Amino acid sequence: MKQSELNRDTGNTKIGILLFVVVALIFSITIVKLKQGSLMQGYDHIIRQNMLEKDDE
Repeated sequence: MKQSELNRDTGNTKIGILLFVVVALIFSITIVKLKQGSLMQGYDHIIRQNMLEKDDE
């Protein structure tokens, strides 16, 4: 194996590991957010009662 081929293989391996880490990080953040789903509220263009200000006066 030539030195240039060895460097290319090492670079490809580093890029592959970096890509795997990024995908794993995004996946874990998604799982954590889904487990806390009751705390999330999406914006669905509908006025909901809990979005309105409360006038207790």
